[in-house]
Amino acid sequence: MTGIPRPPVYRIVIFQLILTFVVALVAWLYSDVAAKSALMGGLICALPNAYFVWRAFRYRGARSSAQIVQSFYQGEAWKFVLTGFAFAAVFSQNWPLNYLALFAGFVTVQLGHLFSAKIANL
Repeated sequence: MTGIPRPPVYRIVIFQLILTFVVALVAWLYSDVAAKSALMGGLICALPNAYFVWRAFRYRGARSSAQIVQSFYQGEAWKFVLTGFAFAAVFSQNWPLNYLALFAGFVTVQLGHLFSAKIANL
Protein backbone atom coordinates (compact mmCIF):
# COMPACT_ATOMS: atom_id res chain seq x y z
CA MET A 1 0.00 0.00 0.00
CA THR A 2 1.43 3.33 -0.99
CA GLY A 3 0.24 6.34 0.85
CA ILE A 4 1.47 9.38 2.56
CA PRO A 5 4.86 8.65 4.14
CA ARG A 6 5.39 9.19 7.84
CA PRO A 7 6.74 12.65 8.64
CA PRO A 8 10.40 12.59 9.65
CA VAL A 9 9.70 14.01 13.12
CA TYR A 10 12.28 11.74 14.70
CA ARG A 11 14.88 14.10 13.22
CA ILE A 12 13.59 16.83 15.51
CA VAL A 13 14.17 14.63 18.56
CA ILE A 14 17.67 13.76 17.35
CA PHE A 15 18.37 17.46 16.81
CA GLN A 16 17.13 18.23 20.34
CA LEU A 17 19.39 15.58 21.83
CA ILE A 18 22.38 16.91 19.88
CA LEU A 19 21.51 20.44 20.98
CA THR A 20 21.32 19.20 24.58
CA PHE A 21 24.88 17.90 24.42
CA VAL A 22 26.14 21.05 22.68
CA VAL A 23 24.62 23.23 25.42
CA ALA A 24 26.18 20.98 28.08
CA LEU A 25 29.59 21.23 26.40
CA VAL A 26 29.35 25.02 26.28
CA ALA A 27 28.30 25.11 29.94
CA TRP A 28 31.25 22.86 30.76
CA LEU A 29 33.48 25.82 29.94
CA TYR A 30 32.02 27.43 33.05
CA SER A 31 31.98 24.45 35.44
CA ASP A 32 31.14 20.78 35.83
CA VAL A 33 28.01 21.66 37.81
CA ALA A 34 26.83 24.01 35.06
CA ALA A 35 27.42 21.29 32.45
CA LYS A 36 25.42 18.69 34.39
CA SER A 37 22.67 21.23 35.03
CA ALA A 38 22.46 22.22 31.35
CA LEU A 39 22.43 18.54 30.37
CA MET A 40 19.56 17.87 32.77
CA GLY A 41 17.67 20.92 31.50
CA GLY A 42 18.04 19.82 27.90
CA LEU A 43 16.97 16.26 28.69
CA ILE A 44 13.96 17.55 30.63
CA CYS A 45 12.83 19.10 27.36
CA ALA A 46 13.97 16.49 24.83
CA LEU A 47 12.81 13.27 26.49
CA PRO A 48 9.16 14.25 27.03
CA ASN A 49 9.13 15.55 23.46
CA ALA A 50 10.45 12.18 22.26
CA TYR A 51 7.54 10.52 24.08
CA PHE A 52 5.13 12.93 22.38
CA VAL A 53 6.56 12.15 18.94
CA TRP A 54 6.30 8.43 19.58
CA ARG A 55 2.74 8.74 20.89
CA ALA A 56 1.40 11.23 18.37
CA PHE A 57 2.72 9.66 15.19
CA ARG A 58 1.78 6.02 15.78
CA TYR A 59 -1.26 6.07 13.51
CA ARG A 60 -1.73 7.02 9.86
CA GLY A 61 -4.54 7.22 7.36
CA ALA A 62 -8.03 8.65 7.17
CA ARG A 63 -9.56 5.61 8.85
CA SER A 64 -7.46 6.28 11.93
CA SER A 65 -8.37 9.97 12.24
CA ALA A 66 -10.06 9.55 15.65
CA GLN A 67 -7.04 7.65 16.99
CA ILE A 68 -4.69 10.27 15.55
CA VAL A 69 -6.50 13.14 17.27
CA GLN A 70 -6.70 11.22 20.54
CA SER A 71 -3.02 10.28 20.43
CA PHE A 72 -2.03 13.92 19.83
CA TYR A 73 -4.03 15.11 22.83
CA GLN A 74 -2.78 12.32 25.06
CA GLY A 75 0.79 12.76 23.88
CA GLU A 76 0.75 16.48 24.59
CA ALA A 77 -0.86 16.02 28.00
CA TRP A 78 1.68 13.39 29.02
CA LYS A 79 4.49 15.57 27.69
CA PHE A 80 3.49 18.31 30.15
CA VAL A 81 3.13 15.80 32.99
CA LEU A 82 6.52 14.21 32.28
CA THR A 83 8.17 17.64 32.08
CA GLY A 84 6.68 18.62 35.44
CA PHE A 85 7.74 15.33 37.04
CA ALA A 86 11.25 15.71 35.65
CA PHE A 87 11.62 19.22 37.09
CA ALA A 88 10.20 18.02 40.41
CA ALA A 89 12.64 15.11 40.47
CA VAL A 90 15.63 17.35 39.77
CA PHE A 91 14.60 19.95 42.36
CA SER A 92 13.81 17.35 45.03
CA GLN A 93 17.34 15.93 44.95
CA ASN A 94 20.17 17.46 46.88
CA TRP A 95 22.41 17.69 43.85
CA PRO A 96 24.46 20.82 43.36
CA LEU A 97 22.69 22.73 40.60
CA ASN A 98 23.35 25.80 38.56
CA TYR A 99 19.77 26.98 38.07
CA LEU A 100 20.68 29.39 35.30
CA ALA A 101 22.36 26.60 33.32
CA LEU A 102 19.44 24.23 33.99
CA PHE A 103 16.88 26.67 32.61
CA ALA A 104 19.21 27.79 29.81
CA GLY A 105 19.51 24.17 28.68
CA PHE A 106 15.75 23.70 28.85
CA VAL A 107 14.93 26.93 27.00
CA THR A 108 17.62 26.42 24.35
CA VAL A 109 16.35 22.94 23.49
CA GLN A 110 12.75 24.20 23.60
CA LEU A 111 13.65 26.96 21.14
CA GLY A 112 15.06 24.29 18.85
CA HIS A 113 11.45 23.95 17.68
CA LEU A 114 11.93 27.19 15.79
CA PHE A 115 14.11 25.26 13.39
CA SER A 116 11.94 22.16 13.32
CA ALA A 117 10.46 22.81 9.87
CA LYS A 118 13.92 23.01 8.35
CA ILE A 119 15.15 19.95 10.24
CA ALA A 120 12.16 17.76 9.37
CA ASN A 121 12.52 18.53 5.67
CA LEU A 122 16.21 17.59 5.39
